[in-house]
Amino acid sequence: MQTAVVIDQHYLKHLTGQTHPERPERIKVLLDLAASLDGGAFQLLPPRPAARAEIEACHSAAHVALVESTSQANQYALDGDTITCRDSFGVGLLAVGGFLNLLDAMAAGQFRNGFALVRPPGHHARPQRAMGFCLFNTMAIGAAHVKRAHQARRVLVLDWDVHHGNGTQEMFYEDPSVLYISTHQYPFYPGTGALREVGTGAGEGYTINVPLPAGCADAEYIGVFRDIVVPAVEKFRPDWILVSAGFDPHRRDPLGGMDVTEQGFGTMARMLLGQARKFAGGRIALLLEGGYDLAGLRNSVAAVLTELQAPETTVEERLPLAESGIEPVIRRVLQVHERF
Repeated sequence: MQTAVVIDQHYLKHLTGQTHPERPERIKVLLDLAASLDGGAFQLLPPRPAARAEIEACHSAAHVALVESTSQANQYALDGDTITCRDSFGVGLLAVGGFLNLLDAMAAGQFRNGFALVRPPGHHARPQRAMGFCLFNTMAIGAAHVKRAHQARRVLVLDWDVHHGNGTQEMFYEDPSVLYISTHQYPFYPGTGALREVGTGAGEGYTINVPLPAGCADAEYIGVFRDIVVPAVEKFRPDWILVSAGFDPHRRDPLGGMDVTEQGFGTMARMLLGQARKFAGGRIALLLEGGYDLAGLRNSVAAVLTELQAPETTVEERLPLAESGIEPVIRRVLQVHERF
């Protein structure tokens, strides 16, 4: 079965300023990559604008209206990092709608997996405010969509961006039907994602934060996936797996302090694919978040796409953990969550 790839020239129209790291060139290099994909293995899927009601499943009407109002200005700063232009509201709707199109096509059985290569990113956007380059929380809206439109009972959201997805966490913090797992550099922007942020009420135990020290590389991330992520997924048994795929943990990235390679991202994707085949009928949808070095971004996305079309294999990673304090982190995460 083909892998769906969502990408579109319209994502270039979100203009943030010449020196802003979240720039149109991020999509330009991925458009070039998409043009080179094997048409027998991959199918390009066009986006659609998300409906206001779909956005408001996770955001307040006032927030949506504020972002829409910025269409009147050539450039508008929602905060010090989050810049819009006249086209940004429309591009934001296409980013969300592109991901929803992918999820709907997967629910219809047209694809088992896919990657939405959209911008702007979304995982920092909170219910009532934009932040961290993010206008609307595309991932949260997507998770809510598969629950509402496709009767998903258990949704895994795995966030491997170098920054903690505070907005996504907030939206599902009391929801036991969504398991949110985040691996992120800590302490770091946006300041959330501490070990003991585990959810509240009925959602207690359904948020797993893995705060990592700077300098972690492939071996550390794979160790976290092997010892924390995979056991948690096997216990949760999701019927959908959604991935906030930020590539700013890449060793070349100017905003992160990690040392992950293209091969590391590919291995993480392969491990999640194994879980998707085990519990979710192969359904795994990835969504582009961060990643600001163009070569690192392109090559890492290519490595993940290769895994999405790779033959079904058993992944048994036994890479040694480097000396970076990661083993104590793993033990502390497991200790915090053992009561759940």
